[in-house]
Amino acid sequence: MVPNFSFRFFGMRLISILNQCYHFPGFVYVVAHLNKPSKTIEVEVHTRIGSKGKCSVCHKSAPTYDHLAERRFEFVPFWGFMVFLLYRMRRVDCRQCGVKVEAVPWGCGKHQMTTAYVLFLAHWAKKLSWKDIALSFRTSWDKVC
Repeated sequence: MVPNFSFRFFGMRLISILNQCYHFPGFVYVVAHLNKPSKTIEVEVHTRIGSKGKCSVCHKSAPTYDHLAERRFEFVPFWGFMVFLLYRMRRVDCRQCGVKVEAVPWGCGKHQMTTAYVLFLAHWAKKLSWKDIALSFRTSWDKVC
């Protein structure tokens, strides 16, 4: 059962916690939504005004010119809720590499799991079986693997 409380206040607090623990320069946590049917928390991430994207190949700053469709990145669960970062990736026009999708500090390549979540699961994998971790954190065995 999903608790009945004002999620607006909770969402602001969650964003404050994220800023304290996982602050990404050039990016801003905008708003957190509770998706009741799927029992997930979705946090919208936007770029800071004036920030340049980084090329995913050479990691140098480059001008950006458009956004792709929104992607969902799995983040560390919070109070039993799955957390997803929602972000529209930008394309950068790198002088050396050409047009590429930007690199984001919370992700690695085309993976849908954040680096923080991968490390979180790896930490628990030292203590429990992969199957137990998958059941405990509502994820799949493949993702733990």
